[in-house]
Parts: sequence; C-alpha cells; structure tokens
Amino acid sequence: MKISNKTKLSVDYGSIPHNRKIAKPNEDKLIVDEENKIFILLDGITRPHSEYEMRPNKSYAKDYSEEFADSAYTYIVTHMDELEPEELLTNAVKTANNKLCRMKAKIGECEFYPGTLGIISIIKDGRLHYVCVGDSLAVLIRKTSRLVFGSELPLEAVDLHNVSKAIRYETYCNHPENHLSYTIFNGDDVVMDGLEYSFIDLCESDVLFLGSDGIGSCLKYEKIQDLKMMTVEEIFKLSEKYDIPPYAEYADDKTLIKLTF
Repeated sequence: MKISNKTKLSVDYGSIPHNRKIAKPNEDKLIVDEENKIFILLDGITRPHSEYEMRPNKSYAKDYSEEFADSAYTYIVTHMDELEPEELLTNAVKTANNKLCRMKAKIGECEFYPGTLGIISIIKDGRLHYVCVGDSLAVLIRKTSRLVFGSELPLEAVDLHNVSKAIRYETYCNHPENHLSYTIFNGDDVVMDGLEYSFIDLCESDVLFLGSDGIGSCLKYEKIQDLKMMTVEEIFKLSEKYDIPPYAEYADDKTLIKLTF
C-alpha cells in the first residue's frame, strides 16, 4: 500500500570520517529535515595527494559540499509550497551550482578544481522525488527485494570509457565541456545538461537508504533482512568488511540516511 502523509516515518542517520593517514576532513555533507521531509546527501571530490599538502586539514571539496547543500536546502524550503517537485529540485540545483560558480571565481587558478556529488530529495504525496549526480546512491528495500535507483555514476563511466581514474578526474573536474557520460556539481554550466530528475512511489514497510559511496557496497550486497533491522551505527560497523584492504584498514568517508516507513 502506498504511503500517505500520515504514514509514520522513522529516521536514522549519521556520518563517520575516513581512516586514511592524511590530513583530510570529512567531505560528506548531510541535511535531514524530518518536518519538511527534505533529505540531502553530498560527497565532495578532490585530489588528496595535492589538495592536502597545500591546505592541511582544509578542503575546497568540503566547502563546496556545504555551500551546495545549504543553498539547495534554502531554495527548497523557501519555494516548496509554490512549485511542483521537478521544478523545485531542478531550480534548487541550478541555484546551488551558481553559488559554486561564484566560489570557484574566488578560489582562482587551481591545479585541480573541486566539486561535489550526491542526492537532493524530498518526500511528497507518497513519493520520493530526487535528483542524483554521481558517487552517492539510493537503495530501496521492499519486502525481500532490493532496488538500487541512485547510481555511482563515476564508477560506471570509468568502465564505459575505459579511462583511468586520474584521466577521468582530470576531464570531468577541469574541463568545462566534459565529454564523459556524467557530470559533477562544480559551478560549470554543463551540470544542468547531466542532471536527471526522477521519482519513486513509496509503500508501507519500505526501508530506504541514501548513502555516500563509502557505504555503497554494504548497501548493495549485504543481506536484506540485516540491513532492515540494523541501526545506521551498526551498518557502519558491518561495512568494514568492504573496506580496502578488508576490516577498516582503509576506508572512505561514510554517510548514511535510513528511512523506515
């Protein structure tokens, strides 16, 4: 049965930083507004080997994630009673991306321009409405089925174009006419060309996860019943076996929202 505006929603969320031996802050950004049912999750992107030598414990990618999320959220809250979801989310992304354009101008010349990726979503009239770009993903568990409908696009693009990670980063972060099959929130106009809005109807007893790529493998491959019953903190612990090498020796930032209907 499709959820209604009266359906009880249980929300659990959290974020833990990487465990790499570099002076790198957590570049994920999380906004959870339970009252307005707005959920934003972003994952900043940069090149640690150069970025953190120049700016220890600082990160333009972290700044980009925070500015983008805050700007998109402000737009959504301000206009959510005026616009339909597709226009609302699309305009929010455009507004936030323009904010990054102004930040980029202030930064000036860089060896590598930062950006951010992720999911901007709202729940309205029994539907999850969302736009998704890049590393973050969404996973819906319905009874005994699992649907991954947000996608880790950068990983797919590497396979499709048969290019190295270094070349892929260079192309889509530093080239304003990015010719790869996905985009990044970084202030360039091409962002809107790669943006896709979609929605999915939600049903009672659904469990929905929005996660950054650091938690992605766990969400996609762990047992459904375990994921449904576990808290976010427990899922973080469970995810250690997917780290490289296994068991928390090398892990990315991990951010997760769990919504139970």
